[in-house]
Amino acid sequence: MAKKKLKRSRSGQDLKQRKVDALEARNRMNQQLMQMVQGLRNKQDQAPYQYELPQIMPGVIPEGQQSAIAMDCACSGIASWVNQNPQFYGGFLGYPVLAQMTQSSDYRAVPETTAGEMVREWGKVKVVGDGDDELSDRIQRLEKRLKELGIRDLIRQLIETEMIFGRAQLFINLKGQEAESNLPLLLKANHIKKGDLIGFKLVEPMWTTPSLYNSTDPMADDFYQPSKWYVLGKEYHSDRLLTLVMRPVPDLLKPAYNFSGISMLQLMQPYVERWQRTVDAVSDLIHAFSLTGLKTDLSDILAGDDTASSTILRTELFNLYRNNLNTLLVDKEAEEFFQINTPLTTLDALVRQAQEQMAGPSHTPLVKLLGITPSGLNANSDGEIRVYNDYISSQQEAHLRPIIETILRVVQLDLFGEINESVVFEFNSLHQLNDEQRANVNKTKAETAVMLTSGNLVSTEEARDTLAKDETGDYSGIDAEDVPDWEGLNSENPESETDHAA
Repeated sequence: MAKKKLKRSRSGQDLKQRKVDALEARNRMNQQLMQMVQGLRNKQDQAPYQYELPQIMPGVIPEGQQSAIAMDCACSGIASWVNQNPQFYGGFLGYPVLAQMTQSSDYRAVPETTAGEMVREWGKVKVVGDGDDELSDRIQRLEKRLKELGIRDLIRQLIETEMIFGRAQLFINLKGQEAESNLPLLLKANHIKKGDLIGFKLVEPMWTTPSLYNSTDPMADDFYQPSKWYVLGKEYHSDRLLTLVMRPVPDLLKPAYNFSGISMLQLMQPYVERWQRTVDAVSDLIHAFSLTGLKTDLSDILAGDDTASSTILRTELFNLYRNNLNTLLVDKEAEEFFQINTPLTTLDALVRQAQEQMAGPSHTPLVKLLGITPSGLNANSDGEIRVYNDYISSQQEAHLRPIIETILRVVQLDLFGEINESVVFEFNSLHQLNDEQRANVNKTKAETAVMLTSGNLVSTEEARDTLAKDETGDYSGIDAEDVPDWEGLNSENPESETDHAA
């Protein structure tokens, strides 16, 4: 009896000990798990910050000088705060990476398309208000000079470079001002004389970095706007560099982007990588969409003896004669042939969707960017094209007009020694009518003019003046006051009187 009680007592103690051991083991596991989580957190905290100062190309900053980057001591703190949450963009990619991206047609498509569209119809120099013969001659000379300087192609390259790197600049090259490069450029006759303009030069952003700017007064106009730049060891005033930044970053991130904007290639990177990954996966899937197998005796291979060579020989024989022109022979009792095919019916839709997403960051219609036309009954891209044209027009006015107006002022000083404020540049409409549409519009205008003059609502001179001022019509520029004398013409040529009356 005593032995049974002792035995039950020991079993109870063993059970309690097991519970204690299990509890200790669970506590150890919880401690290990907490240590693992804490280690991961520490690793993330100690990870290098992605928002850091850009690496400036050698030779840009003069020897013994430093780049004027404000808030450089706060960049690590900014980065630790910004990088807390997942994001598409981990900071400035760097000029070498962006330059390497341009070797891919997937990345180049958007900058080339957008730059081409923004100068596709270009524009013209015109006079605001009533002009005279002197201004008409001046307009012709300005148009000729702009064509000689290749301004249209320079603007196209400027836009393309900005979309690739986030910033692009045009240098105003003037005679005899090499020693004054760090001084402001005044658009006045006593500062730019006739014949001083040599031309304009495109400068890519990897060769420049700010040397001076205001970082203390947010109310000032030049706050975080560089007033001077280092260009390969030489200092230039910002007046001499026409800077284009179409997608600026907040002041908080400007030092990390070398005072550039976000590159369009950087905005496209997530979408292009998804597209390329999808295409590669589909290509691999198509390449091996069918899995072919042979069920046979593998006992000799699994046994590991010398007879495994017979199975290997059988496999090689199977692969050697495996095509549609040969006959497959299998052992009826010991072997079985099987094939598993992956369905490919929806791959085209997946590829198309991944490709279409690349057009999102640039607001470019698929028919413009990729040449993909809408499918379906009565489907067309007219609405998308009109919306895109409106977007391009807004970009022209917001980003190109200030640069072109400055160029026009410099060219006026170079040609005439003065600036006429009534001479302006106007972008042509991106939506152009075809011949049939233009003919219908002109017909409607002519019928309207006839109705107004026959109803004595306007005079013939007023109708001619309207036709002369209509730059889209075929009679633009005619002399409104030189009204033909039909009565005199008919008296000299009586045979045409009946035709004129008709």
